[in-house]
Amino acid sequence: MKEKVLNFVESKGEASFTEIQRFIVDHNYGEGTYDASVKSGEGWKQNPQTGEWKHEKTGFNPFRGYYCSAFCRTYTQGPQFMEGRDRLEKGEGKRGKYKVIRNSEIDKKVPLIPYHIELKSYSNR
Repeated sequence: MKEKVLNFVESKGEASFTEIQRFIVDHNYGEGTYDASVKSGEGWKQNPQTGEWKHEKTGFNPFRGYYCSAFCRTYTQGPQFMEGRDRLEKGEGKRGKYKVIRNSEIDKKVPLIPYHIELKSYSNR
C-alpha cells in the first residue's frame, strides 16, 4: 500500500491527509466509498476565527482516521509512510500537505521511544 500511496501523492504533487485517506478507502472498498459514507447529524461546532460555538448540521465520516497508524509512531513500529528512503514528508504547520521524498540519502527511521505511565500516589496528601 505504501508504494500506491506514494504514487498517488506524487501524481498530485502534494496531498492533504484527507485526500490520502480518501484514496486508500476508495482503493480498498471501491471508488466513491469515502464520500458516500458521510453520515449527517447535528452537533456543536466552533468557529475557528471567533471561537464562538453554534449548533448546526454536521457531517461525520466513519472512515476518518483510517490508516492513521501509518502516519505516526505506535508502540511496536514506526510510521510506515513516513520512514525509509522513499517516504512522505509533511509540510509546515498543522494543516501542511504531504509530499513524496524518493531515493533519499537518509534512510529515515523514527525512534521508538518507550511509553511510560507515571503513577502518582495521592495517599500522602
